[in-house]
Amino acid sequence: MSQWKHVFLLFKRGFSPLTDKLFLFFLPLFSYNVFLTFYSWAKLDDEFYGLLACSQLIPIFLCLAIICVLFKYSKKVNQKTYGFFPFKGKDKYGKTGLSKPFSLELKSKLEYLMNTKKVYLKHELKLDDIAELLDVSRHHASQIINENFKTNFYDYINGHRIEEAKYKLSKDRERKKSISDIAYECGFNNRVSFYKAFKKLTHATPTQFLEKTI
Repeated sequence: MSQWKHVFLLFKRGFSPLTDKLFLFFLPLFSYNVFLTFYSWAKLDDEFYGLLACSQLIPIFLCLAIICVLFKYSKKVNQKTYGFFPFKGKDKYGKTGLSKPFSLELKSKLEYLMNTKKVYLKHELKLDDIAELLDVSRHHASQIINENFKTNFYDYINGHRIEEAKYKLSKDRERKKSISDIAYECGFNNRVSFYKAFKKLTHATPTQFLEKTI
């Protein structure tokens, strides 16, 4: 897209209120200075007009610099707001072809797999496994989790595992099972990864959680 097309789209879409007012102020001022300079140059034989022409160069360049700054600022704002200037962070799922109804259907299916089938209890569970269960691509499986649950795959799975662990810890009043045993039952492979995920999602260690439940 050419620079002039950028300008056309920018004026068509509109600036912010403050930027709009600044443009309305500086554009006429710039035009007036240009006109006055050309008029003075036409009368360079007159010493007064010669000095006037030279004196107008500074405000012309100043106005031009301010207008350029305003244009670049407005371009960045419109790029983020309206998306007609290309930038990388727009929408990584914009062209996946996954419709909203199908996305909601897959969300319900995923919730069933988590809440009823409890597939998160499986050790070494991967995104590819979820994609296979949903019968979609790996990319679409990630999209379902990101868009519908506002988190990534690992935090989503660990969130269910931690909730299961909290339930088991609260239920085991007599402490017949160790924390490591419960962690393993909930899908974690070791105590370290369990403690790390537990602290991240609950802001407390399993031991601190147990102390609060007593």
